[in-house]
Amino acid sequence: MGANSGEDFDVLFVKKRSGGKIFIIIFSLFILALTSIYAYLSIGVVRDRMELAQSQVQGSSQVNSSLLPQLKEKAWLDSRLKMASGDSIGLSIDLESHVIQLELKGVVIMSSKIRDYSISGFFRKMDGNVYFSMFGSPLTIQQFKSSIAKNPLKVVEAPKDTIAAAAAAAAAAKKDSLLDENVFWTVKLDHDFELNIQGIDSVSESKSKYKLGKGFEFDRDLKNITKSFEHILKFSKPVYTPEILISIPENEAKAILRALPRNAFVTIRI
Repeated sequence: MGANSGEDFDVLFVKKRSGGKIFIIIFSLFILALTSIYAYLSIGVVRDRMELAQSQVQGSSQVNSSLLPQLKEKAWLDSRLKMASGDSIGLSIDLESHVIQLELKGVVIMSSKIRDYSISGFFRKMDGNVYFSMFGSPLTIQQFKSSIAKNPLKVVEAPKDTIAAAAAAAAAAKKDSLLDENVFWTVKLDHDFELNIQGIDSVSESKSKYKLGKGFEFDRDLKNITKSFEHILKFSKPVYTPEILISIPENEAKAILRALPRNAFVTIRI
């Protein structure tokens, strides 16, 4: 009786272990299937986006690929000249020189060094005609969204005497020293792509904050993942929005955000 009980227990243990392996295999195949479907749909939607961009420049004389650097320079100069003709502050972004700056009438009023950046593959695959069509004129900001207030308003009560003024200044300094904001803002531009600016103090901070996600970034990425999963279940193509992500010092990211008009022009060189 005891021997049979031991054998029954061993058989039960083997069955449970086999059941666990089967579950792992089925779950792995399920994840692989979802990943394959998403990859297939994503490739298709990027291809469709590129075909749409190329259809919009049909009829233009084809640009020799060897002249692409000269074409990019022409697009950059033409766009900045058109932006300079306006009466408002504009934003110029030169990814080749790693510089982002605010300009007014062609005069640079603020410049920031780009610490790190990344761009969607869509921008790397553009031919000369598509590139000039997209970047040969200033882009216009369509929507703003940020992790901090763009134009914060503060109501300050005047101190009654010098002692109160000193105490208020000390409290403000302490608050600023302890403040740890996640500075991140994004704008949607015409031609339906997004420009994302992240405030960081080091490249390692940029990578860790963006990969791990927190605050505004995490919410945005979570929404994208949720929408993608919905498309997979419906077997429909996900929404594809090409992006440019730029990391600059945090204080400068704040300053540019608050100085830039909501419908400002933006010129970009990739």
